[in-house]
Amino acid sequence: MNEHDANASPTPPTTEGTNRRQRLGRFLLAAVFLVATGLAFTLVYATEDRTLDSAQRRARADIRKLEGMFKSHHRLMGRFPTKEEGFNLLIDARLLDRVPEDPWGHPYVYWMNGDKGAVVSYGADGKPGGSGLDADLSSGGVLAAGWDQP
Repeated sequence: MNEHDANASPTPPTTEGTNRRQRLGRFLLAAVFLVATGLAFTLVYATEDRTLDSAQRRARADIRKLEGMFKSHHRLMGRFPTKEEGFNLLIDARLLDRVPEDPWGHPYVYWMNGDKGAVVSYGADGKPGGSGLDADLSSGGVLAAGWDQP
C-alpha cells in the first residue's frame, strides 16, 4: 500500500444510490403506516358494540373519560373519591366546571361502594333500571338488570 492509497478518502456514494435508498425508505414507511392504520380501524370496528345506538355509545365514551379522571385522582392521592365527594372533587380541582350530563341531558352518577365504583348513566329515561334506550350504562356497556345500584 503506498502513501497515496492511505490518504485517499472513501468514494462518496452516488446520488442515484442515495435516491433509491430514500425512495425505498419512504415506501416502507408508508406501507407500515397503511398497515397500522388498517389494523387500528379493524380493531375499533371489531370491538365496537353495535347493539348500542349512537347516544349510548357517546355516553360510554364520556363515562370512560370521566372514569379516567377518577383513576388519575387515585394515582395522585392514593384513593378514589368517596360517593359524597364524587364530581365535586373534580370540579374543585378545575378538571370539570360542573357535573357532566349524559347525551339525554341527565347528570352522570358517580357511584362508589367500598372498593367498587363506576360512573353511570341511567339512560334516556334518567331512572335506574330499564332496557333498550332506558338501560343503565357504565364503561362496560349496558348494566345487567338488578345490579347493585347507588
